[in-house]
Amino acid sequence: PALKPGNFIPLILLISLLASPPPAAASPLRAAQVTPPRDLTPPGAPLRYLTPLRIASLRGGGDAGVAEAAPLEPIPANPCKVYIGNLNRGPPLTTQIVDDVKAFMEAAGDVVSVDLKSTRDGKSKGFGLVEFKNEEAAKKAVGTLSGSMFVNRPVILRPDRGFDPQFFEESNKRRDAARERAAA
Repeated sequence: PALKPGNFIPLILLISLLASPPPAAASPLRAAQVTPPRDLTPPGAPLRYLTPLRIASLRGGGDAGVAEAAPLEPIPANPCKVYIGNLNRGPPLTTQIVDDVKAFMEAAGDVVSVDLKSTRDGKSKGFGLVEFKNEEAAKKAVGTLSGSMFVNRPVILRPDRGFDPQFFEESNKRRDAARERAAA
């Protein structure tokens, strides 16, 4: 059917309808019964086509819907936390792995928490943070367990350094500059 002001479906709604997967129990008969959403354009109003820039401006965003990230906040170092690295990368993180790391680190003292880092799809990044009950246990872990074998790999342990956004930004600039030199 021709697009008229009275039956116009905004482009964004049409795209979302086409992009969304059909319901699990979809049938041709049920699909014929689905009606499009009501048009909220007043009768007689001109048709407006929604481009990505227009959609972004309607949302209050910047260039084509790409929002700026919030400024990074510094995180001070915690003397009770220990960085643990050189763990297996790639396999999905499970509670068994977290429990194994906790049991390994309890040789130095009481462990409060284990925070192993993972990708969005749940695979291990190979490092994390372990928090001890007190600073002495954290120092003991770094002194005695660093270099010890955990799942056939020597682990790297060091005191927590916190997070410095300025250092993070500088290292990203150095990395980007090195990539540009390599590409040239």
